[in-house]
Amino acid sequence: MLKPFFSLMAIIIILCMPFSNSHAGEINENAGTSAGQILKISVGARAASMGESYVAAADDVYAGYWNPAGLIYVGTSQIGFMHNEWFEDIRHEFLGYVQPIGDFGTISGSIAYISMGELEKTDETGNSNGTFHPYNILLSLSFGKRLNGSIALGFTSKFLQENIDVESAQAFAFDIGGLYFLPGTKLVLGVNIQNLGTEMKFVEESFPLPRNIKVGAAYKMLDNALTIVTDVNKPRDGNLNLGLGIEYKIMGIVNLRTGYKYNISGNDLGSLSGLRTGIGIDIRDYNLDYAFAPYGELGQAHRISLVASF
Repeated sequence: MLKPFFSLMAIIIILCMPFSNSHAGEINENAGTSAGQILKISVGARAASMGESYVAAADDVYAGYWNPAGLIYVGTSQIGFMHNEWFEDIRHEFLGYVQPIGDFGTISGSIAYISMGELEKTDETGNSNGTFHPYNILLSLSFGKRLNGSIALGFTSKFLQENIDVESAQAFAFDIGGLYFLPGTKLVLGVNIQNLGTEMKFVEESFPLPRNIKVGAAYKMLDNALTIVTDVNKPRDGNLNLGLGIEYKIMGIVNLRTGYKYNISGNDLGSLSGLRTGIGIDIRDYNLDYAFAPYGELGQAHRISLVASF
């Protein structure tokens, strides 16, 4: 039963290899050159705990980030909240809302905020000159629509502002996403081209956004109790990375999830840093999810998210 899924996964990986302009074990030549890092931090504990592989499985208020075409799955109004307690005192918050509009399609809006904690300022001689609190704000508006029985498309527009001490910069970006439902199967393919847009200019220097090409697949079996997902990402400022995850639903209430995310140049923080795991509880119109991710010496990340449908 899994043969179609793994065959597709192999094809996706092979097709993405030409987008990688670096070899395993090498640091990408564009590493550290992108601004707007909040655009790279995923949202939703469910997606995070499945190896951050969600482009073909996104079906809730967090779809605006993963694949706006996935908004077509949302049949009622939804509100979602996520708190991400990241390492090094970094905190990431997300609030989103989804509204289906009949045959027109589905729209959603969200706001995300990330605080980098407290950093020390130094003068030209290296002496301490107080502290500052850098932060990012991201506003997003998404739209998804099913074109026919096999194809859905979606778009996300974004406004981003970064603040570093007394300096700030802004940028506009957009994503283009799509879903393809293989006729006669439970296999879904997804694609999302993320963060196309303007550069961010701090003082006199401009930096590009972290553009990313995301493709993947999702496959359901055992009466939809088991979901298997995979994503392949090619970021402009990094090497190709792969994700694989599974979700198993017990009695329609408890969701057990795990996954792994692997960079073809190697996971710099150790092999365990690619591990993702989590649990979800579905009670009527409420979905509460938790995800755990280790980051080696940097620490651990804990995500908790809530989706309410009404």
